[in-house]
Amino acid sequence: MAAARELFAARGFKATTTAAIARHAKVNEALIFRHFPAKSDLYAAILQARLEDEQVTRILRAAGCDRVPAPEALRQVAQAFLRCADPEFLRLYYHSALEGHELAVGFYDQFVRRLVLQVEELIRRGIREGTFREVDPRTAAQAFTGMLRSYTLTRELFPDHALPTEDTAVADAFSDLFLRGLEKR
Repeated sequence: MAAARELFAARGFKATTTAAIARHAKVNEALIFRHFPAKSDLYAAILQARLEDEQVTRILRAAGCDRVPAPEALRQVAQAFLRCADPEFLRLYYHSALEGHELAVGFYDQFVRRLVLQVEELIRRGIREGTFREVDPRTAAQAFTGMLRSYTLTRELFPDHALPTEDTAVADAFSDLFLRGLEKR
């Protein structure tokens, strides 16, 4: 799986053959098919492994947390998101999304969409509690998660233009900027 993940990230799903994966992993191609009946099954296993990764579940737990105030939960989401960023997986995911691969849509639904919906609910809670001003929660959730996704993409594609600070400081700065815009005046 590690060899496949690396090649999918570098070449995309369509341009990566099982023969190339086998060569890269230094195994017989038949071994791949013994464990994964099709290349898409191998790809699905890589996506599933990422969904089950402890760092990814930490992001979703932070977004679903109702034991801390909504602003603190948003800050925890930002910190967990930036700590969790995986450049190789990011490349693999964006390659497959650009190729229109159905499994990319599945990952989007199971992680990205779920995260946005949970952040949307955090924002609704902040509005109900009187911490946040009235805003469209869906738009605000897209803005917040989009800010984090854009930064991780920039950091990967243009590392010389990424902020020269630690992820925690970046997460805090983004959270502060965002939360100031939501403050009830």
